[in-house]
Order: sequence, then structure tokens, then C-alpha cells
Amino acid sequence: MTRFVPPGWPRGLPPGGTPEFDERVVGWLLDQGPADLRTSELRHLPLALATYLEHHIDGCLEGARRAYGQARTDLGSAMPADELARAQRALESEGARLLQVQREVRLVLVAMRVPPPDTGGRMGR
Repeated sequence: MTRFVPPGWPRGLPPGGTPEFDERVVGWLLDQGPADLRTSELRHLPLALATYLEHHIDGCLEGARRAYGQARTDLGSAMPADELARAQRALESEGARLLQVQREVRLVLVAMRVPPPDTGGRMGR
């Protein structure tokens, strides 16, 4: 049976509701967050980990947007114009990356909340 994968689904992560998804989702989630999560109790609680990451990524994205918006004010007098332009491009790129991660984490979180059709159970109890 082929599982539907929604647009924007993380590359390399099997579809939700499959045994492969259950086996790999925690590793994928840990790759999206700070390294300290690898030793956190959250690594044993997949749904809580995904929920934490949703909020964490939201905060990171807000920070990237704020840094981009304030770059000229915060850095303009301390950097040559060419370095400021490079910094703004880097911040824009980081914001785009975080937006993609935010979408992916949200899709994974939705998939984790859907009970498997054959058991009616939920992952991450």
C-alpha cells in the first residue's frame, strides 16, 4: 500500500503511519533541533519532542526575521557595505531554511497525531 506524502514532506523521511516512519522520526527530529536534545528526556517522547521543536523553530524563525529586519541598524555602522550585504543574504537564506524546517516539523507533527489505521493507537504515548 502506497502512503500519501503531502507537499513539503521532509526528504528522506518515510511517510507517516509506516513502521519506517516510527523507526526514523526521532532521529529526523533530533537533526532539526539543538544538539543538546540528543541527551534530553524528550528523545524518548517523540510527540513531546516534535511539539517542543515546533515552538523552538518558531522562535528561531522569529529571531532570523528580526535579525534581518534590524541588520542595517544593528550592523550598518560596524561593517563595510559589502559585508552588510553578505550578512543580509546569509540571514535571508537562514530564514528560508528555517521556514522550510518549520513546515516540515508541522507536517511530521500532524502525521504523529494521526492514529495508525490498523491499531487505533497513537505514537509517542
